[in-house]
Amino acid sequence: MRVEVLGNVQDGGVPHLGCDCEICSKARDDPSEAKYVESILLKENNDENTARYLVNATPDIRQQVKWKYLDGIFVPHEGLGHITGLQFFGQEGPDISELSVFCCDDVEDYMMKNDPYRFLVDRNNLELHDFSDGETLELRGGEIESIQFHHPHLNHDTTAYMIHGEDKKLFYLADITDFNREIEEKVEEADIAIIDGTFWSEDEIGRFEEVPHPPIRRSLDEFADTDTKIYFTHLNHTNPALREDTEERSELESQGFHVAEQGMEFKL
Repeated sequence: MRVEVLGNVQDGGVPHLGCDCEICSKARDDPSEAKYVESILLKENNDENTARYLVNATPDIRQQVKWKYLDGIFVPHEGLGHITGLQFFGQEGPDISELSVFCCDDVEDYMMKNDPYRFLVDRNNLELHDFSDGETLELRGGEIESIQFHHPHLNHDTTAYMIHGEDKKLFYLADITDFNREIEEKVEEADIAIIDGTFWSEDEIGRFEEVPHPPIRRSLDEFADTDTKIYFTHLNHTNPALREDTEERSELESQGFHVAEQGMEFKL
């Protein structure tokens, strides 16, 4: 089992709409500097005909998916960065047939009550499969386990994934309001964890209370004693750790933590 990072930024992407900061302006002028919304790809190997499963259907899916076929998509919740990309598989796009979408009851309920997604299901572009808390699915090269946590500021659950390979486990939770002890235990259980690093600190933006996420500065202390190799993802365009030449990135790396960069691959 191999896990490839396809993106590492928050749902609004980079460039971020309406932002003229240095990183967004640079990405707007030079598309090669753009950063895609967080997503990972699960695959058995790098062969052209291998099975591939996507975690998150992001607004950047047209740039992230480079293959004609996918075997399935895991949707953790119905937020902008997780479900919007499904719309590109309909008749305006490849008009795909019965693409498997694995999600919990809340996500299925949302899709069946909202026309853009209900239309795709009714046309058989998408085929929904229940994948709720505690369920596992065997994949070629390993298996994936669903673990649900409450996402208070959105008032619904979000699904994390424990990805089991032959030799290692990778825990993926890219979007959560805060870390609790149950989440910490899952991080400690895994060999590798890719977790929410949206903001560096709580005072990074003026409306943190509207979009709360666990700040990296706090997470460095929270996970200081774990042996798990931790990578941060879902970074906001304002997060200084997103840039390689900042003091914050140096501080993070000096303590043994990392940023999940697009193109990274983990062999499990």
